[in-house]
Amino acid sequence: MAKTRSPKSKSKSRSKSGKRGKSVLNSAAAFSTNPHAKPDESLLIEATSLLHESSSPDAALPLLKKYLLVNPNSPQALDLLGEAHIELGDTEAAFAAFSHSASIDPEGQASPAGTGPEKFLWLAQLSSAETAVAYYERGVEIIKRWLSTSATPHPTATAERGLLKKLVSALCGLAEIYMSDLCMSPDAESRCERYVTEALLALPESAVALQTLASMRISQQRVEDAVAALKRAFDGWKELPPTHENVPPYADRVNLSKLLIETEEYEVALEVLERLKDEDDQLPDLWYLGGWSLFLLGEGEKEREGGEGGWVESWETAREWLENCLLLYNALEWEDEGIRDHAKEILSNIKKEIPEKMEEGESAEDGEKEWEEEGEWESDSDDDQMKD
Repeated sequence: MAKTRSPKSKSKSRSKSGKRGKSVLNSAAAFSTNPHAKPDESLLIEATSLLHESSSPDAALPLLKKYLLVNPNSPQALDLLGEAHIELGDTEAAFAAFSHSASIDPEGQASPAGTGPEKFLWLAQLSSAETAVAYYERGVEIIKRWLSTSATPHPTATAERGLLKKLVSALCGLAEIYMSDLCMSPDAESRCERYVTEALLALPESAVALQTLASMRISQQRVEDAVAALKRAFDGWKELPPTHENVPPYADRVNLSKLLIETEEYEVALEVLERLKDEDDQLPDLWYLGGWSLFLLGEGEKEREGGEGGWVESWETAREWLENCLLLYNALEWEDEGIRDHAKEILSNIKKEIPEKMEEGESAEDGEKEWEEEGEWESDSDDDQMKD
């Protein structure tokens, strides 16, 4: 699938759990609060609370390790340990914990409530494409079994754990693999169609499923169908508060804006980005995408209007967004050099057409922006250190 911009370097990841709520993979309600619980069980209860309710993986970790010293083959504790390591960024330790749990509990039913499919979905996300397919398929199989009334291990488990959403997430994950890493497989397209169709049958208004459908239609060059799916995805949550359970995770909404840009729906993309900006304005990618959208929007206006009209305002606003992008890029020590370089390139193109206005008493030399200077940027703190 074609990309709007495909920088090679990786960018730093930031947790937005405070903005988006719990991960879709968290196995909430796996343990109930019991004042008469045994000492060992109390450790699990406390660790679950710290991890899922207090978002304190660093505090949960020692409790889980203490429990596992006595109960080394507890799938419940191993799953929680894996989640804690994920939150703390230790993916190797997380993979080891989930793998151990999967070997002990391959069917996800080691307790009355079942440890469930989550470990397999995590393992899929932490694996290479070929291995990920097997893990996703195992997770999907377990979820379907749990969703079957006769096979549900606990009456409230499926609702409390959001298994329908997890089923959709796993199916879309499979589709994405066959649109990227395994796109050359002879059955790649048919698999994508099957996975996305199944996801939409499970949750017809799922924004994640609709965006995956749009990605597939873009790769098939069916742009009108892709746009229809993207607008339907946005319509499903645009009137809802950010904390509503039907609002997709922040990262998914950023991806929605990318797909809208790719299909030249710049105004809708900007509407999505404005909402994200109100929610959290500390992501360089957000400002870059907004600036890129405004630049492309103005470019189209310029061509239609023969060089006069509203394109100037679009490009001036684009300049503000891109300068904010570079300021944040520097302040946060972001690593995505592709975003930085493309933002600078767009700003240079804008300056050729619209010279920057200078404040009264400011010289042209004083008005030069740091992004135009050769070499790397320096933050204010770096400047202070140099002066000292």
